[in-house]
Amino acid sequence: MILSNTINIRYKYKTGGMNTKEMAQLLKYYRLKGFLKSTNTNSFIVAVLPEDKAHNRKVLNELKGLVQ
Repeated sequence: MILSNTINIRYKYKTGGMNTKEMAQLLKYYRLKGFLKSTNTNSFIVAVLPEDKAHNRKVLNELKGLVQ
């Protein structure tokens, strides 16, 4: 993945005070595609290729528990 081809997307998710390393491990477990840039208590920012946006939205809905 070439970072100049990516877009930064902010995902709303209550991280529960996790640091960037812990959040990266969680996202890797759920197979979110992209590069985690930063986190805060209510959201995180990921550099994502445009073609992976839809996949990441499905993963995030699974992570939030919206999809079984």
